[in-house]
Amino acid sequence: MKLTSNSSFWSGTTVHKEQLASIARATPAPMAGYAINVLLATIAFRDLLPPLQLALWTIASLSICGFIGVRSLRRRAAVKKASDPGRSPYRSARKVLVYSFLLALPWGVLGTTWAGSLGDSEVILVALIVGMAASGSVLLAPVPVAAILYAATMLLPLSIKCLFLTFGNHLVLGALAMSYLTFLVGLIASSARIFSERLEAVEKLKLSIAALVAAREETERTAMTDGLTGVANRRAFMERLTALSRDAALFSEYGVFYIDLDRFKAVNDALGHGAGDEVLRMSAARIARTVRDEDLVARLGGDEFAVVARDIPGRATAGSLARRLVSTLSEPFFLEGQRVQIGASVGVAIASESDVGGDLLLKQADLAMYASKSSGRNSHRIFEADMLRSAEERQAVELGLRTALARNELELYFQPICSLIDERITGFECLIRWRHPLRGILPPDQFLSIADEIGMANEIGAWVIEKACAQAASWPRDIVVGINLSPLQIASDDVAQRVERALQSTGIGANRIEIEITETSLLQNDPVTLDQLRRLKKIGVSIALDDFGTGYSSLSYLVSFPLDRLKIDRLFISQLGSSRESDLIVRSISQLAKNFNCTVVAEGIETPEQLQRLRALQVGYGQGYLLGRPLAAEEATKLIASGKSARLAESA
Repeated sequence: MKLTSNSSFWSGTTVHKEQLASIARATPAPMAGYAINVLLATIAFRDLLPPLQLALWTIASLSICGFIGVRSLRRRAAVKKASDPGRSPYRSARKVLVYSFLLALPWGVLGTTWAGSLGDSEVILVALIVGMAASGSVLLAPVPVAAILYAATMLLPLSIKCLFLTFGNHLVLGALAMSYLTFLVGLIASSARIFSERLEAVEKLKLSIAALVAAREETERTAMTDGLTGVANRRAFMERLTALSRDAALFSEYGVFYIDLDRFKAVNDALGHGAGDEVLRMSAARIARTVRDEDLVARLGGDEFAVVARDIPGRATAGSLARRLVSTLSEPFFLEGQRVQIGASVGVAIASESDVGGDLLLKQADLAMYASKSSGRNSHRIFEADMLRSAEERQAVELGLRTALARNELELYFQPICSLIDERITGFECLIRWRHPLRGILPPDQFLSIADEIGMANEIGAWVIEKACAQAASWPRDIVVGINLSPLQIASDDVAQRVERALQSTGIGANRIEIEITETSLLQNDPVTLDQLRRLKKIGVSIALDDFGTGYSSLSYLVSFPLDRLKIDRLFISQLGSSRESDLIVRSISQLAKNFNCTVVAEGIETPEQLQRLRALQVGYGQGYLLGRPLAAEEATKLIASGKSARLAESA
């Protein structure tokens, strides 16, 4: 029997514990069947065997199966716990052997003692023993030694006795019993091998997933840390803010402190970038020492830092911490004997005073910091109502967005998706833009979140679906267009109907459209969302999972929902070649997708080196500025005509 790391039956590995657990789970029901067969044998032979001997045999048989059945019910939960210190695998395995022998013994005694004395009932006797041997062997097959011991205890004595009985058909019955025992041994060995191989495969899958998760966590840790100062970076800071905003009912008393170093540029210019970097590192360390361990310190970029601090109920607490930050950063720095003094301007936004969170709360702190700089530097300011420029801008966006559709201000841009083998264009991801009458072209991150908040997500989503299908209808039939749907949009109970109507009105095939969703859409496990996705699949539309690898460690949705494409997040692509973990993750995702019959698209390809590395990792498709920036429909049409990526088209 082939096992994962140890070939000894008694080694006590996880595989062996699973073998014992498998038997423990299945034992109670077969014990009931065992008891029924004992009673049937008793009834069949009641007039053929001595009553006292038959009664003793029946009592012994029922006692054995009852004892084992009850112990199995009591111990089954304990057997499942691989880490149970009171459960020795050696002891459990020995018990399986003992119980197997005890269960087989009554039937071995029955056959050996009374074979040759039952007349026409000999066939019933042999049939019962053979049937019990076969059924028990199937139950015990995960532990082949126990299964063979069980079958041999029943059939071997019967075979030997029948071979020495010269009358009737006993010689034939003995030979058949011996032959059947040989067959059972082969079947047991085959079943045990299959069971072991399946457990091996499960164990290898667990190890692979554990390695993938560990690599992803390491990459995520690196991606969330500022490489120069060692504190968190902007992404980590925004995630903390988002989490606090999401759980505002529980964590409303926190504050955001936006810190900008005063006179840093002068130091950097006078003493060089090396000295400037050292000042940034020392500043980060001072800020971290000033706040508590549970508060998050981040470098947002350049000489700007931020702190999100808990337990900030009001202005007194916020002002006290802000003054300490200003004070510690105003103290001199000593760089190789040189005294350097800078300072800091600190802006504060208090969550309990504001109806916003996340990046808008950070924006309030940013506005307060600029107010501090304007008032003379080396000081702090707390956000006030007269600093509402950001709120006014948001209101302007909201008002303009409500009429943007009617005024035809929304446009679709198309970023090419190419085969990485020959850079042939296979499709486009459509991206929405807002041609604002005053602010120019706005990307989706400046207005789509507001659209969700004001209830325009579905209206805009319907417009995107209709326009994307209409544009796809004017392109060759092998060009697929991807449409992004937010969790809110995909949770709409009529999105599948909208897609179907758009397909019918434009006359294009459903295989020309790909709906891109995020992991959040699936992990919310919303019945409406899952129903809409299934309806889209039924229509024939393909489903792609966007930004794969940066969301959740759980992969159960890959099993529960049949996805067509995984899009590897640009974070991993940007670190290819410089991060072994990113290479491992991209390779693992590519292999995972292949196992689930999905295609893979690498997002954010910006350099020839990344393209070359992705080809080496056998990633089939990609998109990014290297292959083509988002284009207006007319420009995308011209690019299709060339049949090549923007990179090849420009070099032609």
